[in-house]
Amino acid sequence: MKVADNRLGAAVCAFIVPLCALVIWPVVELGVNDEWSYVKTVQILAQTGHIVYNGWATAMLGWQLYLGALFVKLFGFSFTAVRLSILPVAVATIYLTHRVLIRCGIDEWNAALGTLTLALSPLFVPLSVNFMTDVPGLFCIVLCLYACLRALQAETDNAALGWICFAAFSNAAGGTVRQIAWLGVLVMVPSTLWLLRRRPRILIVGLVAYFTSIVFISWAIRWFHYQPYSVPEHLIHGVLTLKTPLRAAWVLLYSIPELGFLLLPILLFFVPVVPLRDRRAVLLLAAGGLFWVIFAVFAISRGVNWQVPYYASYISVYGIMQNLDLPHGVIPVVLTPSFRVLITFLTALAMLSFIAVVALGARAGFQIAPQSSPGRRISWRELATLLVPITFCYFVVLMPRASSWTVHDRYMLTPLVLVLIPVLLCYQELVRPRLPQAAVLPIAAYAAFAVVGAHDYFAKERASVIAIQELRSAGISVTSIDGGWEYNGWNQIELAGSTYAAEIPVLWGDSLMSSDKRSFGVCDPILLERFPVLSPHYGLAFDAGDCLGPAGFAPVPYRTWLPPHQHAIYIVKIGRPEPTKENSASAQMKAQH
Repeated sequence: MKVADNRLGAAVCAFIVPLCALVIWPVVELGVNDEWSYVKTVQILAQTGHIVYNGWATAMLGWQLYLGALFVKLFGFSFTAVRLSILPVAVATIYLTHRVLIRCGIDEWNAALGTLTLALSPLFVPLSVNFMTDVPGLFCIVLCLYACLRALQAETDNAALGWICFAAFSNAAGGTVRQIAWLGVLVMVPSTLWLLRRRPRILIVGLVAYFTSIVFISWAIRWFHYQPYSVPEHLIHGVLTLKTPLRAAWVLLYSIPELGFLLLPILLFFVPVVPLRDRRAVLLLAAGGLFWVIFAVFAISRGVNWQVPYYASYISVYGIMQNLDLPHGVIPVVLTPSFRVLITFLTALAMLSFIAVVALGARAGFQIAPQSSPGRRISWRELATLLVPITFCYFVVLMPRASSWTVHDRYMLTPLVLVLIPVLLCYQELVRPRLPQAAVLPIAAYAAFAVVGAHDYFAKERASVIAIQELRSAGISVTSIDGGWEYNGWNQIELAGSTYAAEIPVLWGDSLMSSDKRSFGVCDPILLERFPVLSPHYGLAFDAGDCLGPAGFAPVPYRTWLPPHQHAIYIVKIGRPEPTKENSASAQMKAQH
């Protein structure tokens, strides 16, 4: 067996994913992020065989729902069972990523380190243990890329035809999980056909597969839009103004340093090889540093973030996922300001070093080394034809969300893989054949933060569930409890069947009405307008003095691995404060006048 055909490295990288899940222990009967909506749809599908949306999901969910329903049939219904159905998809994604890197001509050692940079990143680790659509969507893109590479490297026309048809049809079906994953068949497959255009038989059959997939996608979108309580995704979020495209461009500009931050374990090793004796390298670093300073100053002047992490959803200053299901009060900061400045500086230095090395090395030309790639060697031109159009289209599709500041860091998962490939190839060709063994250290540091941070999140969530159970044991109804927006969302669809949104038509006979509670008082429950059946009087907080103060229940302690280690969830009163005698007298006098 050739070294390039050895799949042991891919299997080892994939095996690390369930090991991380075991350490994290993602067991809690509460939703994570948008899980509460998706899990409810899975529960109904397992019970009735029908897909029923509930006013929250903009993703179609597709085959992911059936995968979750299968786990419900096998292990019984629970959030944990549904959540863990994503783990096999995560394992397959990592395995395929390694094989894609090998197919692109990346050395076995470099491919393993690149795959681990993804598998152990603070994005992939938490997303692999919750029922979001990001990992399944990435799986569809990586599978399509793998099939397109196999089509280009096929030795016979029949083999190329089989792979190109597989790429088109698997992505058309797989994209039902998350519509943006259809960029595989919509962009990557035509790019592959363009590269194979001199072979008429492949081109004709490929175009038939492509247009057949287009028909299926059109039908699927039409079906989704006709489903009750499916949420349409509009091209423009909010009111369109002259500033809208500028705002979208500014938000997407953050994706560049965000990707640099995620790729830092690899990019760091471009720093020592910058030829500082070369005047051009020094000028490039100086110009890049000046641009970075201007970017930071402009961001500070506008009151927006200039330090990593930039999108702060799954990765934030509070740790991993710690700003998703927020009780009331202030979460302890994990990433201190000084540490963020250090990481931001390293990210900038690593990115500028990469640019300098590539810019200076480009004159010598690029040629992918063939020793690691099974099948026909992929040229830089072919690789660029595959990766550049889909990367560009991906960010174009994100522009509507960027215009309303709703881009999350988890959206960077797919670009992370697409950018990882040329970064590894550039190091392999311009620096040295293999990354140093020291590259394991930053990857391990990222992995530790990801695993420990995700563990701490679930520890907090389990404490929140205990606090909620205390309230329920005291006879307090779920409508009187603000347990965080995921808990609130679950109870909303349990009681009313759907959340409320002005853009979704309410069906005849439904009692769902918009909330008229413009201000609930002290500590407004999150997204109360979307959960009108709730009227909470008790909430969860990090401090006993938050909101209206203690509600007479004992705090629930829990311990985290990241400092500070000792925490507690407090039960506090929320709503409008009871009027004092002085305020009551003042109100009566105003009424008399």
